Amino acid sequence: MKRVLFRKAILLYLIILSLLLVGIEIYLTTATKDNHLFFVLLTVAFIAAFVLLIQTKRLARTIEEIAAFSREVTAGDFKTRLFLKEKGEIGELAKNINAMAHELKKRLERSNEDRHKIEELLKNMPDGFVLLDAKGKVLICNPAAKKVFGVERDIEGRPLLEVIRNVGLTDIMKKVADKEESVVQEMEIAYPKELYLMATAAPFYYPPQSENVSGVMLSFHDITRLRQLEDMRRDFVANVSHEIKTPITAIKGFAETLLGGAIDDKENAPRFLQTIKNHSERLNSLVEDLLTLSRIEFGDIKMEKTAVSLDDVIDTVFTTLRNKAEIKGLYLKKEMPENLGEIKADRNRLTQILLNLVDNGIKFTETGGVTVSVQARSSVREQGLGVSKKEPIPSPQPQIPDFGTLEIIVEDTGIGIPQKHLSRLGERFYRVDSSRSRELGGTGLGLAIVKHLVKAQGWEMKIESAQEKGTKVRIFCPIC
Repeated sequence: MKRVLFRKAILLYLIILSLLLVGIEIYLTTATKDNHLFFVLLTVAFIAAFVLLIQTKRLARTIEEIAAFSREVTAGDFKTRLFLKEKGEIGELAKNINAMAHELKKRLERSNEDRHKIEELLKNMPDGFVLLDAKGKVLICNPAAKKVFGVERDIEGRPLLEVIRNVGLTDIMKKVADKEESVVQEMEIAYPKELYLMATAAPFYYPPQSENVSGVMLSFHDITRLRQLEDMRRDFVANVSHEIKTPITAIKGFAETLLGGAIDDKENAPRFLQTIKNHSERLNSLVEDLLTLSRIEFGDIKMEKTAVSLDDVIDTVFTTLRNKAEIKGLYLKKEMPENLGEIKADRNRLTQILLNLVDNGIKFTETGGVTVSVQARSSVREQGLGVSKKEPIPSPQPQIPDFGTLEIIVEDTGIGIPQKHLSRLGERFYRVDSSRSRELGGTGLGLAIVKHLVKAQGWEMKIESAQEKGTKVRIFCPIC
């Protein structure tokens, strides 16, 4: 624009110069030197030159203002406005530039708002998301994807397969590249922890009408819990089938033997009948445990909490199981503090919890015995001091209630449980040693029932064990 203005100024100056030359020529060729025409032309030329100079400066200043304003807008400053005194075309130009800057500001704000929404969506979405370009370099990777693959640093701009080395991921990328269509596939990762993912990979095109693939969109949905539930369902069906089939087969076999003539065998017939009775009792116990567990999970069993004396409940449990312990030469021991308060609990369910735990201790203990002890804990808040009245329970301990807590401990001197099995204790039909458990008559549901009953009471439970060093089950419950 400056060049155009400069050219126009040169043109006007040439016109003025022409007027001056014409005036000089008239003056020189006129017979009389007393000619006013020369002075008129000279005056007009000077006035025109003066006016042109002023207009040129004003236009130059206007152009500088427009240029400065455009630089500010380019730098992202949309608060300033262009104010020009000129009317006409220049004024209209300033008005249009202001309107354009205002519209640009609105569009930029909408664009930033949309970008922030997308960033928040990607940041907070539970599924992992990765966007790659056509060369396999990462354009976008949300926190969920980094967490899944154990990536702690920014990986944008780097090849995905260089950062995350996974056979399943490589396979998915190859299928998308070959087919240029969406691929859905399960994949398993072992680091940083074992997970099962449903991976979806789809090519994307930009612009949309483009025929060439611009990159790949990857999403990862964690299906680990679904896979675990499916495994639990499969194991449950298999275990129930096996547990029911075993006693039924025995009952059927011995019944057929008796019907085949063994009923007249006075020596063996009673033994066959006793075996049938034992297996029928085992089958009945299994069905009762399954029904109990089902009622607990569906909430059909209501907890009727009352003030319960732990001393009385433990005595009831010991009376029930004393004969079983004496047959194996085991002791049953109770350790209670003096003046122990009552707890609020469903007496029948508490008895069932302790019966299962003590019975388990007897089953898996060959020498020694089972001890049920109770310890009381007081909170710092109760005393207003920095220490508790009682000695703390040896660590590690789960977080327990804040005030007036009792710790019920069922400890045996049995064979113990290897560390790798502890996390699965309480699953239906889960046994550390299946053959030994069946030999001892267990259904594999005892600890599962205990776990659910403890939770239904609003308490907490922790199991500690080591192979050949016995097992300790801790239950934490509040005092009334």
